[in-house]
Amino acid sequence: YAQSVGQLAAETGHVLISGAARGIDQAAMHGALEAGGTVMGILANSLEQTSMNREYRNLLIDGRLVLISPYDPSAGFNVGHAMQRNKLIYGLSNAALIVTSDYQKGGTWTGAVEQLEKRRLVPVYVRSSGEMGKGLEALHRKGALLWPNPSTDEEFVQALSVQVKSQSDMPVQEQLPLTTVSESKSNIEEKDEKTQVSASCLSLSVAPSPTSADKLFATVRSLLETMKEPKTHGDVAAELNVSKNQAREWLQRLVKDGVLEKLTRPVRYRSISSRYSQTSLLDDHD
Repeated sequence: YAQSVGQLAAETGHVLISGAARGIDQAAMHGALEAGGTVMGILANSLEQTSMNREYRNLLIDGRLVLISPYDPSAGFNVGHAMQRNKLIYGLSNAALIVTSDYQKGGTWTGAVEQLEKRRLVPVYVRSSGEMGKGLEALHRKGALLWPNPSTDEEFVQALSVQVKSQSDMPVQEQLPLTTVSESKSNIEEKDEKTQVSASCLSLSVAPSPTSADKLFATVRSLLETMKEPKTHGDVAAELNVSKNQAREWLQRLVKDGVLEKLTRPVRYRSISSRYSQTSLLDDHD
């Protein structure tokens, strides 16, 4: 179920935000990524290790995945951190969908109740198909909406744009406490496997799909950031078969982004990563 929601988010051009925990979180992420979508994973631990994972490395480079954490990149698992990062998932989203939840316990329950009764940052939905279970039914009674199971982009946008309350009635956002909360576990039986998960909430955020110009620039960037020798804008224009003005515009943008550096006498552009690579080789040789 979570994987199909992630797939639909990708197909309709929306960003999926997840806690990246095993089970429902990762199933939704994989669904979105396999469908060519964009995903944000908010980690409670091991940001450094996860970002170096072969499974995620190319996705990070391609700009289809971003991993963030409010904690030290090398921090190990901590139950309190896992609970508290739920606030960030809700805060960065336009809507949240609870796929499953324990009743009156666990991080998913606690985070959803906090949103429904106190913070009211975004509309909170609960799965409306299949057997809901006691946890989802209780959240529905507390004000959670039934997920309308959208099938088109228009329906998806409508679900994400529901207003929970007028801005004047919204509570003031408090500073996020970093306190330890008792550990909770939820057992989710999925179609092909049984997985123990620490979170059962995935969130969705509206974001524009990449334009053709964005995709073209991403390709140009990948080519120029690996060039081994400094080149003029004329050299780049000739190699890419574009006008000199277009080449100059791309080069200036890449200088601003910190990908290239501009040399003078004569004016040329050099890859910063290539410069550091050459320096490293010289140092090793010495």
